[in-house]
Amino acid sequence: MANFLKQYVLYQKPQINMLLALCLPLIGAVYNFGWRAALYVMFSMFCCWLAEYLFTRREKKPASAAALVTGALLGLISPPNVPFWMVAVGAFFCIIFGKMVFGGFGKNIFNPAMVGRCFLYISFPAALAASWYVPFQGGTAGFTAFSSLTRTADVDSSMYNVDSVTSATTLTAIKRLNQARREAIAGQNQAEADRALKAFDSIRLDRLVVGNINGCHGETSAILILLAMAFLLYQKVLFIPLLIGPFLGLFVAKLLLHLMGLDTMPLLQGYLLNVFGGGTLFAAVFMVTEPISAPINNKARWIYAIMIGFLAAIIRSLSAFNAGFMFAILLGNTFGPLIEIAVTEWEKSKKAKQA
Repeated sequence: MANFLKQYVLYQKPQINMLLALCLPLIGAVYNFGWRAALYVMFSMFCCWLAEYLFTRREKKPASAAALVTGALLGLISPPNVPFWMVAVGAFFCIIFGKMVFGGFGKNIFNPAMVGRCFLYISFPAALAASWYVPFQGGTAGFTAFSSLTRTADVDSSMYNVDSVTSATTLTAIKRLNQARREAIAGQNQAEADRALKAFDSIRLDRLVVGNINGCHGETSAILILLAMAFLLYQKVLFIPLLIGPFLGLFVAKLLLHLMGLDTMPLLQGYLLNVFGGGTLFAAVFMVTEPISAPINNKARWIYAIMIGFLAAIIRSLSAFNAGFMFAILLGNTFGPLIEIAVTEWEKSKKAKQA
C-alpha cells in the first residue's frame, strides 16, 4: 500500500504534519456544519492532487503532499454553502495558476490556496460572501447530520442581533455597527450611537473562542486552531516571526484607526473580536506561516508578517471586503521578495560599514 501511494503522492513530513494539524479545525467544521464539510474538504484535496498529478505524471513523478495541504486549506477557508463544482474550479485554478505556472512545488510566489480562494471570491461573490449556513447547536450537533440547510439572516436584519446564531458573520456585523456608530456620532445622534455600541458589547467572546458560529468551514473554532498551532510548534513547523507578526500588525492598524476616529468601538474589545471572530487565527497559523511564499531572512519575516496583519485590518475596516487576510496575504506574497532583497542589502551594507 505504501509503495502504491509513493507512485502518486510524494512523502513530505512537514506537509503530513500540516495535514494532521488541519484535522482539528476539520473536526470543528463537522461539528458546526455536518459531515458534508468533511466530504467537501476531501473532495477539494482530491481535485488539487489531480490537478498537480496531471502535470507531474508526464515526468513520471508523483504529486507533492503539498497539493493535499492546498486542497485541505482551500476547503477549510470556503463557506459551507459553496457547491462542490465550485471548489473543483477553485482547486484546479489554484494549482495551475498559483503553483504549476511557476514551475511546481517550491517555486510558487503566491500561496496557492489563497489564489484559489481569491479567484472564487471574485468570480462567485454571492456564494462566497452573500449568505451562510446556520451551524448546528447542542448535543452531537453536526456529528449526526450531513448538512445544515438553514441560511442565516441578511446583514441589515441581524446587525443589531449580531450574537445570534442566525445572524450574519461577526466581522460583517462589526463593520456595519462601526459604520453606523461613526455616522451617528457625526450626525450627533446619540441614541443611534448608543444602540450600535450596545449591540457591539453584546457579542460574547467566549462563544467566538469555542466557535459554534457561522463562517467558513475551518475558521470558526479558536480552541481547535490554537491546539493545531501547539502541535505545529511542537513539530517545529512554524516560524515565530511569521506566527506573531500578523497579530502585531493587526493591533497597530486597529490602534491607528481608533486614534483617527475611523474605528469608534472600544479598542481592546475590537481587537480581540477581530482575532477570534474571523479568519485571523487560521490565517496566522496556516497561511502566513507558509514557508515557500514567505521570506527566508528572519528580519524580513517580521516585516512581511506585520505588514500582512496591518493590511488585513485596513482592508477589513475601510474597504467593501471582509476578506482582509486573503488580500493582505496575496499582497504580502507580492512584496515579500522585495522586502527580503531590501533587508539583505541593508544587512550587507551594515556589515561593510562595520568592517
